[in-house]
Amino acid sequence: MILAIDLGSSQIKLLAMDGEGEVKWVEAVPYETEAPRPGWLQQDPFRWEAAMKEGFSRLAGKVDLKDVEVVSFSGHMSGVVLVDRDGRALYPCVMLSDLRSGQECKTLREIFGDELERATGNPLIQAFSLPKLLWLKHHEPQVYGKAFRWLPPKDYLRFCLTGEFGTEATDAWNSLCLDRDTRQWREDVIRESGIRRELFPQVGEPYEAAGRVTREAALWSGLREGTKVVFGGADMACGAVGNGLFETGESTLTLGTCATFLTMVEGIRRDAAGKITFHTHVLPGKMYGLGSHFNGGLAVNWLARLLSPDETVDYDEIARLSEEAGKVEPGSLGVLTIPFLAGSGSPHFDDRDRQMILGLSGAVTRAVLFRSQLEGVAYNLRETLEIFEGIVGERMERIVLGGGGVNVGIWPQIICDVFDRTFSQAQNPDASGVGAAYLGGYGAGIFSDLEAVSRKGLRIQRILGPIEENRRVYDEGYEAYRGAYGRWKG
Repeated sequence: MILAIDLGSSQIKLLAMDGEGEVKWVEAVPYETEAPRPGWLQQDPFRWEAAMKEGFSRLAGKVDLKDVEVVSFSGHMSGVVLVDRDGRALYPCVMLSDLRSGQECKTLREIFGDELERATGNPLIQAFSLPKLLWLKHHEPQVYGKAFRWLPPKDYLRFCLTGEFGTEATDAWNSLCLDRDTRQWREDVIRESGIRRELFPQVGEPYEAAGRVTREAALWSGLREGTKVVFGGADMACGAVGNGLFETGESTLTLGTCATFLTMVEGIRRDAAGKITFHTHVLPGKMYGLGSHFNGGLAVNWLARLLSPDETVDYDEIARLSEEAGKVEPGSLGVLTIPFLAGSGSPHFDDRDRQMILGLSGAVTRAVLFRSQLEGVAYNLRETLEIFEGIVGERMERIVLGGGGVNVGIWPQIICDVFDRTFSQAQNPDASGVGAAYLGGYGAGIFSDLEAVSRKGLRIQRILGPIEENRRVYDEGYEAYRGAYGRWKG
C-alpha cells in the first residue's frame, strides 16, 4: 500500500493506493484560511497537523495502515512556514495569494534587477516565497530571529512524521532561489537578498527518501515505525504526474477556486514572463508553464451566491443556475462579463482589475448573467491558451479537464466551444494526491517507470468536442472581450 498526503488550500486528503496503482480510499478533512488584514491570507500549521491526525483516524477504519510501504506528500505551493529547532511553527503560513510583501518585491527588484526573471522566467512578485521571507525578516524580527528553518507547507507535515528538515526541487523552485540545472540553492541569491543561509533546508528530489516514520508518529498515525517517506512535490507538479503530463504541449485545465492551466514546455520563454509562470517538473530537465486564473470558481460561486434567493450557495443551487443558463443561447444575449473580482491573474496579473458586466437590458435574467459569467472566465482562459500555443509552436490537442468546476453542468462545453478544442475529462478528482502516490511508489521501487504508471492510471470519463455553430459565436465574443478589456485599461 502507498499513502499520499495532499495538503490543499482548504482541506487535507489522505489517499491510499495499492501496488497496482489503484486508489482504494480517500479521506478529506477541512480547515480554515485566515484573512486578518486586507490582502493577507494565512493558515495555522497546527490546524494542518490536527487535520492530518484526524485523517489518519478516519482512514484506520478503512485500510490497514500497517500495510503502508511508503508515504509521499503533495502541498499548496509558495507558502512559508518558519519553524524552530524542534520543528514547531513560529508563525502562521504566509500563503501563495498573500499580498503583504509588495514593498519587499520592490526591494528585491532594486537588488537583482531582471536577473531573477531571466534565470527563472518569473517576475519578482508576491506569489513567490523569497519576498515573503524578507517580509517576515522586516516585520516579525523576533519570530525571524528564533527561526531555525523555513519550510514549504507540505514539508512541515512531513517533518511531523519523520523529524527531518528538508524540501525538494519543485517547491524550492517557487522561492526563486533554486538553480535550474543543479536543482540546489543559489548561494548568491540567498546572500544578496539578506536572508540567513541556515534557514534554507536541504533540497532533494521529489521521489527520493526524506526520512522514516518516527516511533512517536507511528503511535498517533497507525503506521509502522520506520516506514519509508519520500519528499513528494508541489501540488501542481504532482497534478502533472497524476494527469500523465510529461511531454511538451500536454496540458491540464483544472477548474477550482483558482482555475489553473498547466502545460508542459521545453523551457523558459522570456516573451511569456509575467503572463504565465514557469516551474520545474518532478523529473529533472522537464518544465511546465502555469496559467493562474484567480477568478475561476471564485467568480462563479460569488455570482451564484448573489443570484440565489437567500444569498447562500451550494451545489444544488449552482446546478439549478447551470440548468437555467443552459437554455440561454451562446453569447448571453450580448451580455459580456469581464470576470475579475480580486484583480486578474494570467495573463495580466493586475490587482487593479475588477469585474464588469456590459450590455445589460431589461431582458436580462439571472440565467443570462450566470451564463455570461461562465463565458467570461472561459474567454480569460483562452488568453492563456494562445500564450501556450505560441510557446509550444503548434495547436494544442491534448488537454485534460478536471477540478470541481466540471460539475457545473454547461461550463465544460462552454470552455470547449470558446477554445475550439477537444477535451478529455478526467475521472479522477484527486490528481495531486494520485501524482504524489505515484512518486512514493516510484521512490520505493513499487513502480519501475513513473511515466508509464502515470499514463496507465489516467482514467477518462468522457471526451468533449466543440459545437461548430457555438464556436463562431464565441470567436466574436472573445474579440469583444479583448476589445472591452483593452479599452477599459486605456
